[in-house]
Amino acid sequence: MTNAQLSLEIAKRHKVSVLLARILVLRGVKTLEESDRWLDWDIPCEHDPFLMKNMDKAIALVSNARENKKKVWIYGDYDLDGISGAAVLAGALGDWGLPVNWMLPNRFDGGYGLSAGTLQKMKDAGAECLILIDTGITAREEIKAAKEFGMEVLVLDHHRPSGEGLPIADAILDPFLEDCEYPNKSLCAAGVAYKFLYALYQKTGKPLSDLEEYLPLVSLGTLADIVPLNAENMCLIRKGMDKFSNSQCLAVQILYEKFATDKKFVNSNDIHYRMAPLLNAPGRMESPNASLEFLLCKNEEEIESLYNKLVECNTERRKVEQDIHVQVIKRLEEIYGNDLPKVLIIDSLEWNIGVIGIVAARIAQEYKRPTAIISVQSDGIAAASARSSGAFNWHAALYPCRDIFIRWGGHVKAAGFNMAAEKISELRTRIEEQADVQDFVPVTKENTQYDLEVSLSELSLKFLSELRKLEPFGNENSYPVFLARQVSVKGFKVLNGGHIRFYAVQSRVSIPAIAFNKMYLADSLQKNNVNLVFEVRSNIYQGVESVQLIVHGVVE
Repeated sequence: MTNAQLSLEIAKRHKVSVLLARILVLRGVKTLEESDRWLDWDIPCEHDPFLMKNMDKAIALVSNARENKKKVWIYGDYDLDGISGAAVLAGALGDWGLPVNWMLPNRFDGGYGLSAGTLQKMKDAGAECLILIDTGITAREEIKAAKEFGMEVLVLDHHRPSGEGLPIADAILDPFLEDCEYPNKSLCAAGVAYKFLYALYQKTGKPLSDLEEYLPLVSLGTLADIVPLNAENMCLIRKGMDKFSNSQCLAVQILYEKFATDKKFVNSNDIHYRMAPLLNAPGRMESPNASLEFLLCKNEEEIESLYNKLVECNTERRKVEQDIHVQVIKRLEEIYGNDLPKVLIIDSLEWNIGVIGIVAARIAQEYKRPTAIISVQSDGIAAASARSSGAFNWHAALYPCRDIFIRWGGHVKAAGFNMAAEKISELRTRIEEQADVQDFVPVTKENTQYDLEVSLSELSLKFLSELRKLEPFGNENSYPVFLARQVSVKGFKVLNGGHIRFYAVQSRVSIPAIAFNKMYLADSLQKNNVNLVFEVRSNIYQGVESVQLIVHGVVE
């Protein structure tokens, strides 16, 4: 069967447009049965949690803690994956009959991961059992200290082990453990927490339906951590997205009311660009505690105050981020001039370490190079946040350099590390060598790649409704990009902030279009006809939905 024939058969089977079917075929769908997984949200795609190594040990540990009324503490991370994972654990374990306390790290006071000071605080509070979520897989010394304090330790993590041996915990759940048979190596921390709780509820007879209340939090953590959207991750996110509109959780209700652009459907854009930044903001500006308190809050008056706190932090975060972005560009020019290396490593004194990751992502996108932003603190310790561009693998690049780090960790696309400031120059040299090892070459041209060529007449509200069937969009399931040829530009207008608005016209079809931050396209767009590369999005204004094009670029 040819691709064209398969597209027709998929369209008939699922009563969708041939255009949507063509997108699926381009994404690797080779059979009608494979198309079912994408388009039928009710097909189960989850793996047996007991395939995860040490699952029985983990269940035995918390069962013993409940039976003996031990004081249990959850320790998470300051980003949304760690926060949502902690919220899922705290809520679901409490529902199961094991009340827990919790604590989160503060990046401004102790940094990432478990510390001796934090352990001491929990010991003084009487902690007998410690559950680490989104951290712990490399915390050998800290977990050793916890054991010496007499604590039982359960690690729920999704990062790769350091290669220098595992911590001696009572149980470790991590898909990357050697001999772990769990197929999905791309779970986020909230996903690992959910699979643990699913197994716990299943084994102890608590209704699994009770656990579904926490799926919106799992969808938040999974999308915010930008893990690959394989079948199981998509399934978990879809279930969570479906539950936003009728959740009993006050925090989820507020997020839905404030940030769902379409009240019929929470989409991945709502989570990526509205909910996640809000919930990450407190951890970037001060303590992340307000976000976890918000997610767990059951008091309507208190939650309104917590929400306002999140908004205040997010507003301040935007301002600080903009200021640092300007400073970073100036510093980049001081370091490199016009001779940019393959990997940008930009350092300065005491930039806010909570927002340098966001700025690193912006610089990586603008300069099309992997970027690490380093904030040198007054004690001479440099804290860094790194983001990738193209095929560059940060984890693979940092691993051979680990001898110069005080602490490090991360994934292919994002990483962080601490080091002595005096070694920054050495790091630049060694990371550039690793770029060569990876045969990494920066993309110098504007990315105007597209998935399919279309006519504007194919882009209707009905098609947008169909496109939602491919949600969630994200890592390894990017939003479709289209090409339309011989498009006339009418009503060309430059907006404040360097944006361009116009109408894209082809034959008798006219669709509003906007090009964000793309003033360099002004001359091209004012030619007679252009070949336009774009995304097609829904625009809702005063309750009326319409089709809008988000312009990526122009091609010959």
